[in-house]
Amino acid sequence: MTCVRACGWTDQPCGLFVEMNKSRVVHHLLHWHGVKSTDTAPCKFEDCPKSGAMLSLGRHIEGVHYTTSYECPYCSKRWSRTDSLDRHQEKCEPLLDNKARAEKECRTFYPKDPKKLVYGYIVPARNAT
Repeated sequence: MTCVRACGWTDQPCGLFVEMNKSRVVHHLLHWHGVKSTDTAPCKFEDCPKSGAMLSLGRHIEGVHYTTSYECPYCSKRWSRTDSLDRHQEKCEPLLDNKARAEKECRTFYPKDPKKLVYGYIVPARNAT
């Protein structure tokens, strides 16, 4: 299963749904709206003043307009980007406590994966079995 949202690019509405993934957003904008990855393009979502290189625009759309977030599995704090979550986890007390406990008990510490939180419609994924 995968999560999709309606495209909100307002200059030429396509009526399509986009998978909640920044690379899929970039691909969609190139294929359906003609925005190249080398372009500096303004965000055409309603009332958004952001503009930038297309590669960072995909990240912007995923995190801001599609409200994708990542949750720390140790303290449940949420971050809009994985790099922000990574910086948080360097100082996350519950994570550091678990790691220290494992080291004290001579066990290997295996960090938990963060949860990716997306909001939209759940549909069958391509190539699903």
